Amino acid sequence: MKPRKVGVYIPADIEIIMEKMLKEKKVRNISQVIQEALRSYLSEELSLECQVAGFINILYNHEVGRIDEELTDIQHGYLDVVMSSNHMHVDRERCLLSIAVKGHGSRIKELISKLRFLRGVLLVKPTLICLEV
Repeated sequence: MKPRKVGVYIPADIEIIMEKMLKEKKVRNISQVIQEALRSYLSEELSLECQVAGFINILYNHEVGRIDEELTDIQHGYLDVVMSSNHMHVDRERCLLSIAVKGHGSRIKELISKLRFLRGVLLVKPTLICLEV
């Protein structure tokens, strides 16, 4: 399929950040950045409907309730998609848990929803790649 040109409106604040990034990373053109951003966005949007692989990063306050146990219990309920996990101490109160996942997107999205629901979770940031794109 032949590529086509499209116009994109970019607000000034985003343009300033993007121009700085282009210079720092020595990226030759905005099209390259936008294409990569679109691939990332489409992969995330399609991830519900395909097989995915990636990581779910969870920043949480380990001093809240039984959060460590609850995070482990939830993972045990998803052994079909949870491949491994890694725990990192950020500071005295916060930890970062990174869960490697592989499986159907709908199942992984279900896992993400349960993680977000937990009291003490500050941020859930999935990075998933649709393996069928």
